[in-house]
Amino acid sequence: MGFRVNSGTTRPEPITFKFNGAAIEAYPGETVAAALIASDIRAFRRDLGGRLRGPYCNMGTCFDCVLEMRAEEPAGAESARHPEGFWRTVRACLTQVRVGLEVRSREAPGSKDPGT
Repeated sequence: MGFRVNSGTTRPEPITFKFNGAAIEAYPGETVAAALIASDIRAFRRDLGGRLRGPYCNMGTCFDCVLEMRAEEPAGAESARHPEGFWRTVRACLTQVRVGLEVRSREAPGSKDPGT
């Protein structure tokens, strides 16, 4: 069960993106945070104390929803330095979903994956 409002709503065809390797259904125009919440995912990462964190303000002020997004290699970067590709930190509440998007939890050193 998700939290997406469906009654009386017309949307374009859904798209899929990946969060920690799992396929998540979303709609064009949604943010990553909105799509994850609609898919009943509220824990995006763990903080230094191991506590689960997710969206707090949901408007780009607090940084509680930070994730890592796979991005293009910066110009001049050597791919060998990034064996998994180049990842950059983004706020899920400000990042719109798109086809092929890959996001993952941004873990504090020594913390466990939010799915555990």
